[in-house]
Parts: sequence; C-alpha cells; structure tokens
Amino acid sequence: MSRSGIIRSGFYICFMKKILTGIVALLFSSGAFAQKDSLAFDEHNKYIYYKTAEQPGAVADTLYDRGLYFLKKAYPVKVLKLVKADKDGNALSGAGAFVIGKKGLLGNSEGGEMAYKIRVEVKDGKYRYWLTDFVYQPYQRNRYGNAEIMHGKDVALEKAAEKLSKADFNACLNQVVIGSKHVGDNLKAYMLKTSSLEKHDVKKVKRVSTKEW
Repeated sequence: MSRSGIIRSGFYICFMKKILTGIVALLFSSGAFAQKDSLAFDEHNKYIYYKTAEQPGAVADTLYDRGLYFLKKAYPVKVLKLVKADKDGNALSGAGAFVIGKKGLLGNSEGGEMAYKIRVEVKDGKYRYWLTDFVYQPYQRNRYGNAEIMHGKDVALEKAAEKLSKADFNACLNQVVIGSKHVGDNLKAYMLKTSSLEKHDVKKVKRVSTKEW
C-alpha cells in the first residue's frame, strides 16, 4: 500500500472510531433501549432492521428528495453511499458500514466493520426503511500498526453465531441494533427538515393524469 493510501486508511479508521464513540454515548444516554428495539428475520431468513414512519402533509416527491439528500450528504461516501435512485418507484438504495467492537460494545479495540445495505421507500405522508444484508468484515493490523479490513474473511451475520460464543454473538447483535438505530435516527432527522437541494429546486408543477376522469 502506498504512503498516501496508508494515510487515507488511517483517517478512515479514526473517523469510524469517532462514530463508535458516539454510539457508545448514545447507548448510555438512552438506557436499555435495545430491549425495546431489535432485529427481525425477513422472508429470506436474513437479519433486518425494519421501520415505518408517518409524516402527515409531506408528499412523496418531497420525502424522496430528502431521502436522496440523506444518502448523498449525511455521511462520507466510505461510511454510507447511494447505490441506486429509482424515482419512478419512489425508492432509494444505499450501502454502508459501522464499527463493531471486538468484545462487545465496551471492548477496548475495534473488531471490524459491519457492512449493510439500506433501502428507503416513500409514499405521500409516510415512508419506510430497512437495513439488511449485514456482513462482518474483521480488522487486522498491517505492518505499520494501522487497522485495516481483512479481505476474504467476511462473515454474514446469519453465520456469525457459528463462529462466536453466545455472549459475544448477543453483544454483536446489540451493536448492530445500536448502529442501525443511529443510521435510522439520522434519516428521520433529514426527512423532517428542508434540504438545501429543496431550497433551490424549481417550483414543482402539478401533475395531471389523462387516463382517468
């Protein structure tokens, strides 16, 4: 790896550390919220963090624009990025990752990153989102002492129970809930405010259908 690549990698790991620190603070400030919030299994037997939200008065186009702005601007692209924008389907897809501690949330060192996919779908007055396809990517120390992802050692969250003790796996699940809630809370904040993109948008023209009358 080149020197510039090492430096970039170091900055990225430092940024992820800050996110983990913020999540730790969130855990203590919210008490035992994990008891009220949890993962589920979807129709493909994959872990999923699924939420719906009502937003009366907001039209689908507005919610779509805000969701798009969130996926583009809320985080650095290495932490969360837009993958697909489907305007006709009122749906957005993204991919991201958050840090998972080696020995539970209060561990002294980073264990790795939990990669995930996120989908946001909107309608007039409401939207829904979910995080799924969780894949654990462990860290290793390179020759310079910097943490980096250990390629080829990815483990789907559904398989992690086979490789971890029950206590460590439960701690891992708890961290996934905390990380997912952190992303979801940020999305909700963006859905409630007017983005800079909307401020400069041309006034929307009313749509009329000639198929029904």
